Amino acid sequence: MNIYFIAGPPGIGKSTYGRELVPKHIPIVDHDLAAYQYKKRGFADYSQVASIRANQFIEERLGAHADFELELNLGYQSHYDYLKTLSLPRHKNRAIHLILFFTDHVDLCKIRAKARFENGGHLVSYDIIDEMYENTIPLLRQNINLFASISFVSVTGAEVEEVSKENMPLWVLNNDLAKYLRA
Repeated sequence: MNIYFIAGPPGIGKSTYGRELVPKHIPIVDHDLAAYQYKKRGFADYSQVASIRANQFIEERLGAHADFELELNLGYQSHYDYLKTLSLPRHKNRAIHLILFFTDHVDLCKIRAKARFENGGHLVSYDIIDEMYENTIPLLRQNINLFASISFVSVTGAEVEEVSKENMPLWVLNNDLAKYLRA
C-alpha cells in the first residue's frame, strides 16, 4: 500500500500541480478543495464537514489497504505527528512517499495564496505562510526517516519543475537535500 503526500507551504501550488506527479488512478484527499465545495453548497461549518469526510475517506482507504494521495503542508510538527499515526505497526506494508513543493522565495507563496482567496478560496495569513515556510525544511530533516521515497518540486513564478541532479535550486543545495533525490 502506498500513501503519497503532496506537501509544501500554503500557496506553493500543491493542488494545482500535485496531481500530475502521482499515478492517475490514485484518489486524492484535498481538504481545501472539499471545504471549498461545501462552502459553495452553503454549509456554515464547511471546514469541519470537510475534515470529517476526509478522515472517513482516509480510514476507509487504510482499512482496505488501498493507495491514496493526501495534501498536507508539513509545516508544523503536528502534521508529522499525524503522519506517524498512518505508519504505526498496525498499518503493515505501508510505504509513505513525499512530493515536496518548495521555493527559494516565500513571497511567491503569499502572492498565490492572495490570488486563491480573491478567487473564492480560503484565506491563509502571511504570518502563517511565513511560519510554515520557515518550518518546512527543518521539520523534514527531523522526520526524513518516515518516507520510503522523496521527490522535490521547485516552484519559481510560472515554472514548476521536478528537481533532478541537473537542476537543483538553492533551497535543495543550501539544505543538503540532494542526497535524498530519487535516482
